[in-house]
Amino acid sequence: MPVTPPTEPLAEPLVVLLAGGQSRRMQGQDKALAEIGGQRMIDRVLARLAPQAGALWLSAAQDYGTGLCVIRDQAGAPQGPVGAIRSIASAVRAEGGDAFFTCPVDAPFVPPDLVTSLAAQAPLAMAETQGALQPVFALWSARAVLEALPPERCGERWSLHRLGEAIGMRAVPFADHQALMNVNTPQELEAARAHALEEPGKRLGASQWTRYSA
Repeated sequence: MPVTPPTEPLAEPLVVLLAGGQSRRMQGQDKALAEIGGQRMIDRVLARLAPQAGALWLSAAQDYGTGLCVIRDQAGAPQGPVGAIRSIASAVRAEGGDAFFTCPVDAPFVPPDLVTSLAAQAPLAMAETQGALQPVFALWSARAVLEALPPERCGERWSLHRLGEAIGMRAVPFADHQALMNVNTPQELEAARAHALEEPGKRLGASQWTRYSA
């Protein structure tokens, strides 16, 4: 079954953590489970997203012990991350919603104003830093995604950039490019660990975000 139904009514803003990648450049290590400061990356990112979200979903093959609603890629969806976006859009529409935000699991420094900054350019917005789009940090319209990706077009070669162009995404600049960094290699993981040591404030753990998930 592609969707694990949420236990609560759909709340806004809905934020979906993208954790279904293959981690090919991580030498077989699941990025969601990689530790930064003794904390799983998935827990670290959820801790940053939880105060920004009315509801949190997970796009992945498993829930990683989070208890979150899991959206798995549907059969027939496009290959890669676009398939995840279309599958999420289908689940959102099934719940009577439309808008949803996405963030990748390998973004350990996701900014606390990600949702509000993207929402300011609603209904469709995509993060940009240093002149480059960061398409996994975005505000999507489920209706627009499904209109752009009817079943007969799902077999085409799609990228998030192409999908963004097709539905008319607006670019939202973020000055702090480090906040939108992705951990894709063991070397980048080590750099993220070093950067985390420089962060002020208290480390947030899983117990501090789960209270927001209900």
